[in-house]
Amino acid sequence: MQLRVGFIGCGARGTIMAQCYQDVEGVQLVAACDVDEVRLSNFCQRFNIPNRYRDWSQLLQAEVLDILHLATQPNLRKEPICAAAEAKVKVIVSEKPIALSLPDLDEMMDACQRNGCKLVINHQLRYQSVWQRLQKVIENREIGDVTFIHAHCRLNALEQGTHLVDLVLWLRGDQMPMWVVGDAWGKEDFAKSHSAPSNLMGWLYFPDGIRCFVHMGQQAPALPDEDLSSSLHFGMRVVGTEGWAQAWLGRWHIVKGAKHQTISYSPYQHDDTLAQIAFQRDVIRAALESDFVHPCDAQWGRASLEIIEALCLSALEGKRTNLPLPKGFSALSIMRRRDKI
Repeated sequence: MQLRVGFIGCGARGTIMAQCYQDVEGVQLVAACDVDEVRLSNFCQRFNIPNRYRDWSQLLQAEVLDILHLATQPNLRKEPICAAAEAKVKVIVSEKPIALSLPDLDEMMDACQRNGCKLVINHQLRYQSVWQRLQKVIENREIGDVTFIHAHCRLNALEQGTHLVDLVLWLRGDQMPMWVVGDAWGKEDFAKSHSAPSNLMGWLYFPDGIRCFVHMGQQAPALPDEDLSSSLHFGMRVVGTEGWAQAWLGRWHIVKGAKHQTISYSPYQHDDTLAQIAFQRDVIRAALESDFVHPCDAQWGRASLEIIEALCLSALEGKRTNLPLPKGFSALSIMRRRDKI
């Protein structure tokens, strides 16, 4: 059986997702939608997609899809995702951040749950070899028992921070912290499509006593190679009772006593392509197997967005924020409306 796949958004991210299906059997790319006619035409010609649309609602009315990929701007995702769920698409895959606020994401998840649709967020870093290796270091206790994690990225909380927090939660076995303490500053990034504080930082306190410090934004620590683009200044250090391990996009480093071991993987872009292919193979499995839960299911993407919202609430109130948050509340939305943080 050929699974029917459609796309809403034919820019850079949509192109990467379509390209990764070229080496995957059992799928047929049947429809695409974009408001830019030239971009849509080039996309459909490149991937031999027969049906093209300028309006996503027309695509959903005309097509019967098993998988739908959304690679639009984040403020344009809620309505088509809810409509796709009503159209009984089996698996909906959204770029991150799936939403600009937790209440918007909850609306999407509720629509998918009502209609038996699986919602997946493209947190493909879980599949990259660097982070897989770091997870094995922790699982095999190569640095002893984990005591502390420091995670940082130089893009803001919605540009790259959802990836960062998602990786922290994954390395912690998808365990949620009990509470957070956060601070935020800088309003420049509120004007971006991924609207968030220019800097957001804080502590995550987990039930087993492990602490994590996260810093997302322009003033987060830089990696040693200053020539990297901002998006590649993304790293994490995990401290254990017998050593520590550090990972960046593309390489990792482990220290145990006086012993240093550095492994250099293939360039980031190559590693990310392989990760995206593996991610999409699990999307296919999710469409074929009703009881299979994708490792990047929306429930875990929701967890990372909830933590970001909690850090923002802590920054607004000047005190710790307990988790879970009450439904329907968004500190990010309050920050966007204020003259200052």
